[in-house]
Amino acid sequence: MRILEKTARLGAISLAVLFIGLSLCGAVAAWFASRTASDVVTKGFGIIQAGVGVVDAGVGRVDGLISKSRTEVRQAADTIGTVGAQARSNSPVLVALTERLDANLAPGVAQMQQALAPVRDAVGAVGNAVSLLSSMPLLADRAPRLAALDDAFSRLEDLTADTTQLRTTLRALVAQKGSVAGETVAALQGITQRIDTRLGEVQANVQAVRADVTALQARLEQRKSRLLFIFDLVALLAAVAMAWLVYTQVVVIQHHRRCLRPPLRDRHAA
Repeated sequence: MRILEKTARLGAISLAVLFIGLSLCGAVAAWFASRTASDVVTKGFGIIQAGVGVVDAGVGRVDGLISKSRTEVRQAADTIGTVGAQARSNSPVLVALTERLDANLAPGVAQMQQALAPVRDAVGAVGNAVSLLSSMPLLADRAPRLAALDDAFSRLEDLTADTTQLRTTLRALVAQKGSVAGETVAALQGITQRIDTRLGEVQANVQAVRADVTALQARLEQRKSRLLFIFDLVALLAAVAMAWLVYTQVVVIQHHRRCLRPPLRDRHAA
C-alpha cells in the first residue's frame, strides 16, 4: 500500500512538472504571438504611412503644375480674345504666345503624368497593406479606390490631344494672310475652355485621392492604438494565468514531497 501511494505521489509530481513546463511554453508562445501580431500591424502601418507620404508629395506637385497650367491657359484665352481678330497686326504677340505654350503647356501635362505614376503605385501599395491589415480584428477597412486616379490619367491623355490642337490651331491663326474668321477665334477659345475644365477635373480627382488616403490613415491610426493595447493586455493576462498555474503546481509538488518523507517518529527510530 505504501508503494502504491508513493508511486501515485511521484506520478502527481511528474504531472505537476509537466504542467509547469507547458505553462512556461504557453507564456512564451503568448508573448511571441503578441509580438508577431504587433510587428505585422506596425509594418502594415509603416507601408501605409510611406504611401501617404508619396501620395501627398505627388499630389502636391501635380496640384502646383495644374495651377500653373490653368493660369497659362487663361492668359492664353485672354490674349486670343483680345488680339485674335487682328491676327496679322498682332502676329508677334501670337507667335510669342505659341512659343510660350510650346515651352510650358505641353511639357506641363507630361510632367503631371510622370508625377502621378508613383502616386498610383503608392495607392496600390496602401491598398495591399489595408487588405493585409483587414485580416486583423478592428482593422477591417476599405482600400482606397483607384478609379479617381484612372480617370485623372484618362483626362490627361485627352489634355495631350487638346494642347496639340490648341497649338496647331494657333499656328494656323498666325499663318492666315487674309481676314481672320471669327470661327477660328471661337474655336481657340473653346479649346482653352475645355483644357481649363479638364485641368480642374484632374485637380479635383487627385485631391480626392489624397483626402481619401489621409482619412484612411487617420481611421486606422485610431484602431491601431486600441488593437496594440488589446494584444498587450491579452499577453499580460496569459502571463498572469500561466504564472498562477505554475504557482499551483509548485504547491502541489511541495505537498507531495512532504507526504513522501517518512514520519518524524520513524526518522527518530532510525
